[in-house]
Amino acid sequence: MKKTDKKILLSLILFCSLNLNAFSAVTALQKFIKGNLNEKTVAVREASGEEAYKLSNTAIDFCIESHQFLGNDRELDSLAVAAVLSLSPDYIKNLNSDAKHTVIKKIENLFSTFNASSTVRIAVISKVRALSDIVDVSDFVAILNEYLQQQAAFSNETAVIKAVINALQDFGNKDSFIICYTLLNNSNFSDYNEDLELTCSSLIPYSMNEVLGIISQSNMSSLVKIFDLVQKNSKLSKKNLCEISENITLKAILYMDNFSNQTHEQQDMQLKALNVLSENKWTVASKTAVNYFMNAKKQYHAGSINENFFCDVIACLPNIAPIDSVEPLSDYLEELNAQTEKGEKVSIPVVLSVIKTLGLIGDKTAFDSLLAVTYIPYPESVLSSAREALSGLRWQ
Repeated sequence: MKKTDKKILLSLILFCSLNLNAFSAVTALQKFIKGNLNEKTVAVREASGEEAYKLSNTAIDFCIESHQFLGNDRELDSLAVAAVLSLSPDYIKNLNSDAKHTVIKKIENLFSTFNASSTVRIAVISKVRALSDIVDVSDFVAILNEYLQQQAAFSNETAVIKAVINALQDFGNKDSFIICYTLLNNSNFSDYNEDLELTCSSLIPYSMNEVLGIISQSNMSSLVKIFDLVQKNSKLSKKNLCEISENITLKAILYMDNFSNQTHEQQDMQLKALNVLSENKWTVASKTAVNYFMNAKKQYHAGSINENFFCDVIACLPNIAPIDSVEPLSDYLEELNAQTEKGEKVSIPVVLSVIKTLGLIGDKTAFDSLLAVTYIPYPESVLSSAREALSGLRWQ
C-alpha cells in the first residue's frame, strides 16, 4: 500500500472515530432529554468523559427541580444516586475553582433536598469523601455537623448517621470533634460508640485546644476516656501526644489524695501518660513530673500506692526531669538511708529504683547521698548498685 493510501485510510479511521464519539455523546444527551426517569438513569450511567460530567450536572439539577413535584419517588432517587456517583474526581480535579465550587454546591443542595432518602444521602456523602482532597468541603462539613447535632437524635436513619460520623473522620473539623465527643456521652448514640471514638481520635490533631479544654474540666473517668481516644490515633504527632499526656498528668496530680479510691484503669492511665513523656524525652514536662513524683511519694508512704507503681514513677524521671529531679531524689535517698540506719524497714526495690535513676542521670550533686549508701548495712545488691551509680557520675 502506498504512503498516500495509508494516510487516507488513517484519516478515514480518525474521522469515523470522532464522529462515532460525537454520535454517542449526542445519543446519551438525547436519551436523557427524551427518556422517562428510568431511561434518564440509564443515559447517565452510559455517558463518559466530559459528556458524563455535563450530563451528571444536568441530572442533578433535574432531580432537585423535580423533587418539589414528585416528592419521595424511588425512580427519582435512583436517578439522583446515578447522577452524583457518576461525577468523576479525576475530571473534577482539573476544573477551575469556580466550577469546583458550583459542583459541591449542587451536591450539598442534593443532600438537603432529598432529606427523606437515605440512599441518596449516603451516595452524596460517599462522593464528597472522594472529592474532599480536591474540593473545599467546609460548607458540607457544617451541614453534617448540624445534622448530627440537631437532626440525628430524632432520626431513624441509622445508615445515614453512621455514614456521617465516618465521613467526618476523614474531613471533619474541631466542631465535628466537640459534637462527636458529646455524643459519646449520650446513651441514645451508644450503638455508634465505636464509630464516634474513631472519628474523635482522628480529629484530635485539628482540635487540640478543645481536647486540652476537656482535660482541664475532666474528672478521672473522663480523663481515661480522652486518653483512650488519644491512644487510638497512631499517627498523632509527638508534640500533640506529649502535650496531652502532660496535661493529663497535671490533672491527675489534683486527684492523687484519693488515689486508693481510683479504679485500676484510672491508675494505669497515669502511668501510661508518664511513660509517653519518658519515651519521648519530653523535658518540657520536667516540673510536672517532679510534682507527680512528690505526690506519689506521699501516697506511697500513706499506703495508697503500691511499691511497683511508685518504682515505675521513679523510673520515668531520668528522661523527663534529668535536672529538676536530682535534688528531690537525693533528698529522698537520704531519708531512706536515715530510716535504714535506725533499723526501720524500707523497700529495697524502691531504694534500688532511686539509686538507679540517680545513676542514669549522672549528676554529681547526688554524690553524697549515693556514697552514704555504701556505709549503711544494705543488702549487697543495693551496695553494688550505689557503687555503679557513683562510678557513672559526671564531674565536668
